[in-house]
Amino acid sequence: MRLAAAALATLALVGCESGSFEGPAPPPEASPTPAPPSDDPDDWPSSGPACGLESDPANFEADEGDDLEFTVACTGELATGDALIAPLQLPTGASFDAASRTISWSTGVDSAGSGRFVFDVRPADRPDAVPTAETVVVPVTDDPFAPGAVAPDPLVYTHEWGVPVIHVDTHGGLSQEYVGADIAFDGVAYDASIKIRGASSTSYPKNSYTMEFNGEELDLPDWGVTRDHLVLVTTFDDNSYVRQKLIYDQWNAIADYWEDPRLTPRTFFVVLYLNGDYHGLYTALDRIDNEFIDQMGFFRDSNVYKAINHDANFGPNRANGSSKGSLHDGYTKEEGPPGDFSDLDALVGFTSQAEPEDLIAEADDWIDLAEFMDWFLLVHYSHSGDSAGKNSYLVNDPANPGFRMTPWDFNHSWGQNWFTARTGSGALNDFSWNNRVFWAVHQVPSAEAELWDRFVAMRADGPFDPAWIEGQVDGYYDLIDRSAARDWEQWADAYYAFGRWEDDRNGNNSWTDYEAERAYLYEWLEERAVLFEANHPD
Repeated sequence: MRLAAAALATLALVGCESGSFEGPAPPPEASPTPAPPSDDPDDWPSSGPACGLESDPANFEADEGDDLEFTVACTGELATGDALIAPLQLPTGASFDAASRTISWSTGVDSAGSGRFVFDVRPADRPDAVPTAETVVVPVTDDPFAPGAVAPDPLVYTHEWGVPVIHVDTHGGLSQEYVGADIAFDGVAYDASIKIRGASSTSYPKNSYTMEFNGEELDLPDWGVTRDHLVLVTTFDDNSYVRQKLIYDQWNAIADYWEDPRLTPRTFFVVLYLNGDYHGLYTALDRIDNEFIDQMGFFRDSNVYKAINHDANFGPNRANGSSKGSLHDGYTKEEGPPGDFSDLDALVGFTSQAEPEDLIAEADDWIDLAEFMDWFLLVHYSHSGDSAGKNSYLVNDPANPGFRMTPWDFNHSWGQNWFTARTGSGALNDFSWNNRVFWAVHQVPSAEAELWDRFVAMRADGPFDPAWIEGQVDGYYDLIDRSAARDWEQWADAYYAFGRWEDDRNGNNSWTDYEAERAYLYEWLEERAVLFEANHPD
């Protein structure tokens, strides 16, 4: 495919005006002209007395196999003929026509990453002026399905259609135990380890992973932090590709709305290359650990508990109705002294025995009740039936008691359950059965009124406004549409063949592809907004 020059970009000479140049003044014409500092253009000055090159790579949508053509031109008062531009380095398959200032490049199966064009630039009226080496970078997207495809360079191939790319090369077979790995992200190489993560998802053909960085921590400039761990969440159970991210972004937005410091896991979309092969689109996510807690502004050495099943219900009985063997049934200890559940036992001792009025009246001695209300609204609106008690974390600083929480794991949300069966947009669940704090809120009229007042406020101008939710989803698809389509091309056959999707095999689901699932998600969100407007009008 030949991409027209107008559809790409014009490379512009900037910083120049007739007879004058930004930066250091040119030497007098009578003065001897210094030679370039070395034979290597990388050692030459850039943006010195001559003009520099400017381009807009965001306008390029080049894939391997494309034939590119674009021109180099000047902007401002400097006419095109008043600058000399000569190629110094061109990618394989590229040529430069001096008369028309046109670059032509036939990309190949080994062109993924950044095509690097280096030019000698100097003023036309002083061809003996000090040259500068100016570089134009043209991003080219890998085609992993092309005949004879070549694995991209991990340190060069950093983005795919605007989505960050992470490269993982393992030192052995993957399992639920860490194995050494070389990881490259944003052009930086890291010594790391990786393991398969999750419970039910370990049987997926496309697994989730936890990465641990053994020396230098992973630099995440968009978050403004470095991290010693990062989680990659599979999209194998979500053909919409956005359910997990939408939940975590909404939880972040709820905290921002109330200007309340909370434990808010951060996310971004990322494409994974595993052992040189394209592996697909993922949601990158914080690991809930002491470093994350510290970065959220809470006490680093807090006790951290993970709710792993529905026994983690703040009540006296297990989910099956039998008495608990211990009050912390349903939880694992993730951070803090191993085996010491005394603070959690005290919390559940209170929530499991208190009458509703007492639980609400004394709640703030134990938890942040407003945070629990927002947790309920989050899972209630999104119909996240697996994350109202189970799939959450509790965090407590024993020296300054007061449990905080963060929700977790949302493949069951926004119109589907954890094995991808449909959950209707009209479904409502008060989650009293698996969260006794929620039950108490529903039992006390003043607390329930406060709950829905919070929802109405956030629907008016916050993260429950249907326009806000739809805007988030629109933004996701603007970014990931092509990456999601490629992922579906990679994994569709495995998805259709996966035996756990029982609803599909029984004919109750439509076995939707990416395009159909995206349309279904929009439809579900629209219907959900109508339902809640009817049930909770202003």
